[in-house]
Amino acid sequence: MQGILLALGATLIWGTNGPAVRFINSFGVSPLLITLFRLTVSTCIIIFLAPKPRSSLIMPRKAEMRKPLFWLSAVGLISSNLGLSIAFLRISIGLTLILYYTAPIWAMIGAWAIARERPTIVQILALIVSLLGVYFAVWDPKEGLRFDLIGILCALAGGAGYALYLLNGRYGVGKESPFKAYLQNFMWASIICWAVALFTGEAGMLFKAPLKAYLGLLYMALCTSALAFGMISRALKYMSSSIASVVSMTEVPFSMMWAFVLLHEVPEKRAVLGGIFICIAVILLSLEPLFYCRDNR
Repeated sequence: MQGILLALGATLIWGTNGPAVRFINSFGVSPLLITLFRLTVSTCIIIFLAPKPRSSLIMPRKAEMRKPLFWLSAVGLISSNLGLSIAFLRISIGLTLILYYTAPIWAMIGAWAIARERPTIVQILALIVSLLGVYFAVWDPKEGLRFDLIGILCALAGGAGYALYLLNGRYGVGKESPFKAYLQNFMWASIICWAVALFTGEAGMLFKAPLKAYLGLLYMALCTSALAFGMISRALKYMSSSIASVVSMTEVPFSMMWAFVLLHEVPEKRAVLGGIFICIAVILLSLEPLFYCRDNR
């Protein structure tokens, strides 16, 4: 019970991401700068918590840096945060999270592409159900595409980016050292964000933001990142990752609740229908080991 309560607490906090992004953006802070600040502060916290000697965790080996997945996972972490931030500003918060939760499907496709893991019948069924969910969420037979295309693509890109981050944990650096992969992903993602922000000239805008914007940024960095991830990590000590994956989907209704309470945003009926399909797909993937056991050797 303690694990479920911790996981629910984390998803309740995660559900405030959308309203927080819109609040910060109202002061002229771009999605790129929101992502940059969030990743930078998170990196500092991770380095502070890292066991000594930290140099072995911070500096990647040349062999690791030559692997495409090393860089793809860092870009994926940026895509996960930046895609969500852009989508929150262009489409409804509920629809954004619904599309973002296609991440397990992207991870399944990535596992096939990287390790040639043949998808099981359950995984293929989950893929079909998930695609139906996306269709119902964004497409109307009479009206066609019902939402902003860029917002939809950014939400899906956010889910795909998070899948790349997960794949690095399974097939990349994280296979040997999960904490090292965790730290290096955030560190290199931060460096790439700073490089882009400096090149485009946006970095200077971060120092011109008002105090209220900084309070919002600190809330996202400390609460929706550090605290929420800490709670879900603690929850995994009391429950399996499969159950945690299912419980984490409560972020979708929680995000809709916060959007309604704070922004008076009413979720669309078709988006809710699509969300149900995608949730079913994620549940199928999470509970797949209960259907049968598979030898991954």
